[in-house]
Order: sequence, then C-alpha cells, then structure tokens
Amino acid sequence: MYDQKEIARLAGISENQIRYWEKIGLVPCIKREKRKLFFDFKALVAFKTIKALQQRGVSLKKIKRALEQLKNIMPNVKYPLTETKISIKGKRIIFDARGLKFEPSGQLLLNFINQKGAVISLKKDKVEDLFFKALQYEENGDYKSAKACYLKVLSLDSEHVDALVNLGNIQYHLGMFNEAENLYRKALSLNPDHPEANYNLANLLEEKEDIENAILFYKKAIHEDPEFKDAYFNLARLLEKKQVFKEAKKYWEFYLKLDSESEWANYARKRLEHLSHFDET
Repeated sequence: MYDQKEIARLAGISENQIRYWEKIGLVPCIKREKRKLFFDFKALVAFKTIKALQQRGVSLKKIKRALEQLKNIMPNVKYPLTETKISIKGKRIIFDARGLKFEPSGQLLLNFINQKGAVISLKKDKVEDLFFKALQYEENGDYKSAKACYLKVLSLDSEHVDALVNLGNIQYHLGMFNEAENLYRKALSLNPDHPEANYNLANLLEEKEDIENAILFYKKAIHEDPEFKDAYFNLARLLEKKQVFKEAKKYWEFYLKLDSESEWANYARKRLEHLSHFDET
C-alpha cells in the first residue's frame, strides 16, 4: 500500500494531481485516513499511465470520457488503466484487451498495429518496467525476484536512487547490513534529501549503536518529510535514551500530532507522562 507522498515520488507527479485525479474518479483510492489517501500497486501503475497519456497530449477530459465508455462495454474491468494496454493512433485512444483492439466507443480495429508509424506505444521505459516489476515482487513478499529486478535496474542505470534504496531494504531484510548501508549511502550521495534513504540509514546506524549519527539522519529525514511519523517516533526514543528529555518530549508531541489513535500513540503518551517528571539534564 502506498500513500500519496509515495505515489507522488514514484510516479513523478504532484500530490495535488493525485488528489484531483482521485476526486474525479480516474484512480480510486483503497483507504482514506484523515488527509491522506492510500493506493495499491495497480493504482500506482495507473497514475504512471495517466502521466504518460498527458505527456502525449491527451487531456484529462478525454481520458475520463474514454474510461467511462470502456466501463460501459467492459463492466468487469475494475482497473482499465492497468488491465488493458493503451496506445494512441493519431488523436484516438486505443485499448487492447483479451486480444482485441478497440476504441472507447467499442468499435473494433483490425490490423492497425501493422501500419508503420500508426501507433505510438505507451510501453514504459525498460528501466521503469523493471523497477515497477520489482515493486510488485516486493509487495508480494518475493524478495529474491525483487532483488534480481533491482539489480537489473541498476545494471542499466547505476544512479537510480529509488532502486538503490529499495535494494538496500531487501539486503537489510536478509541480514546483509553492510551491503544495505553501502546502498543507502550511495543513494544519499546522489540525492542527500531522499527521506527514506536518510530514515533507513538512521535505523541501521541505531542497530549498530551509532546513536549520534542515527539521530542526525532521523532529523534529516524529518527535515525532508515533516510528516514522517516513524522518524519522529524513533528520534524521540533515541533522544530519551540520550537523556535529552526536553527535546525528546518535543518529538513525542510532534509524533502524536501525526498519529493520535494507534497503539504506538498510546506508547508515546506514556513516554510523555513519564518525561513530565524529568527536567533537561
């Protein structure tokens, strides 16, 4: 499951676009939580497809109308932007499903694909295809296949930051901590402002008992993503461990502004209550 921030980063679109496209029915969310929207992997692919269509001059109005028409003729298709292949012929959107090629109106097209230059395919770049394939493997818990895909991505684009971070996560999951740390640090050398890379490196450094540096990287993650609630939680813990009670209290309070209902929120409240008996030392 991906929240709107993750979708924005992975699909290369803005959060405003995500909210608007969801609002007008182009891509349904699977969960709402306060001001956040959550989507599944198919929705992530759908957002990428809409972006690709727009880049080729297709308006949102035309995309919406085409999807509405498709649902009328294929009501069992829940995610038309991912369950069908989409191409453009001139100014027309062409769907390809179950071996049939047709326009949104339902008109079948015969053999147009063989007309040289007639269709501009919307196939993803090979690197992005592999990257999204890896994400799907990860979502299904198939870390071996995901790792193989990320390695292929990096063989084609050694500076693919998200692939470096995600491969680092897999190495961490497999207990290969040094390899994970090297991947996180390489990602940060390319993009020092990547929130997840900063957070994941902080988490790894914490496990290595390098508390001072872990604190620095948690703070950097929060600076880049002020709603990164897990970073607030872990930072508050470490500051409390360092007996920097006043600052720890501040971050527990920040955490509770982002999460006031979970079991971890109850834990944060208990820590605040405990810290109320201490002064800064």
